[in-house]
Amino acid sequence: MRIAVLALFCVVFATPAPTQRSRQARREAQAIAERIIEVGRNNWERPWAPDLRSKSRKLKIDPDRRVDVLILGDGYLENERSRFEREVEAWYREFSSLTPWKQLLGVFRVRGYWTPSATRATDGRGSHFQLAGTQSNNTTTKNVFAAIEETECNPTELSGSLSHTTVIMLIRDDRDRNPSGMTRSLSSAKGTKVRIGYGAYTHHEFGHAYPGLKDEYIKGEDSKANGTTPTRPSIFTLTNLSHTKDPKLLLWHHLIPGSEINPDKRSVVGVLWIGGIGEHGAWHSEARCMMNGTHENWDLDKTRRGVGLRDRKRFCFWCEEIIVAKTWAKLGLLGDSKTGTKLYETWVAKHRRNYQAFFKVKARIKAQNTENRNKNLDEAKIFERIGDGR
Repeated sequence: MRIAVLALFCVVFATPAPTQRSRQARREAQAIAERIIEVGRNNWERPWAPDLRSKSRKLKIDPDRRVDVLILGDGYLENERSRFEREVEAWYREFSSLTPWKQLLGVFRVRGYWTPSATRATDGRGSHFQLAGTQSNNTTTKNVFAAIEETECNPTELSGSLSHTTVIMLIRDDRDRNPSGMTRSLSSAKGTKVRIGYGAYTHHEFGHAYPGLKDEYIKGEDSKANGTTPTRPSIFTLTNLSHTKDPKLLLWHHLIPGSEINPDKRSVVGVLWIGGIGEHGAWHSEARCMMNGTHENWDLDKTRRGVGLRDRKRFCFWCEEIIVAKTWAKLGLLGDSKTGTKLYETWVAKHRRNYQAFFKVKARIKAQNTENRNKNLDEAKIFERIGDGR
């Protein structure tokens, strides 16, 4: 009996007490957790995607496939946390109102992360991320990747880039404004890249940063685009712009007027609209889109510059499909192939029709045709129809 008691005494007193290091680690973890601002948790806590074959079913998604959207703030002062929280919540509300994001809310874990700054984001670089306007430096990169690690964002990589994590940066400059937006790629000390959308109207910038959509506006009168359209499209490089008018190579050929999904031959959805960085040699599929620009465009009569063609309520139908197709690839719903061309072929053969039915694309194109006609877009001078040279 004495031996058993002695053994128990030795076990109890041999068990090490929590070390100072472990207590410090717990305090740091708690401090990080208190800085995280969760929005829409009920949507993404158990990840899901809509089953395109049925309105009533959802597809369970492995949490390792979930996409992180991390919203950071630079230039927010110590006493402005509640302001930052409100702006994170407002970002998510608008995100949740837009197609196709609102249909995919189970895919995206959206969280803010509070990082107060000593000063506004200015040229003096006294803010937490040391942004000057939207211009970054090495500290910006270091602190962004620290935030990604601290919040345990999805570390999945594709070709050296974080494929399942996108960063949004809200900024307060010396005028207490969010400066003009842009999207950049930051590279960590280890060479890992992440896409980050900065500044004003980051829903447009998220369209760049997450699915890789391009601006659909002209950056110079009489300029010429130098892009090419691949003969075999890849899911990884799908673009909302075309550099060919050849119907056989036109990626949105299924949307052109007279097609099954868009039978109205008078439609101006799916035609060739001038734009896409160069005035010549690049086209996009609709006059107005979330990804279109707010400056330096021809107006629809092609008489002057400076008209805004951005539609803050919707993506054009081709941009929308690209978003859904690329998301399906990230979720593993197009199969396990590592080949982008194979994944795109799978999307077209097995998922496009289901996507069109689930998202009611045909009915929505019909409604858009009516709206476009009411706005006289069919009389605009900055598009041509497929094959007729107009």
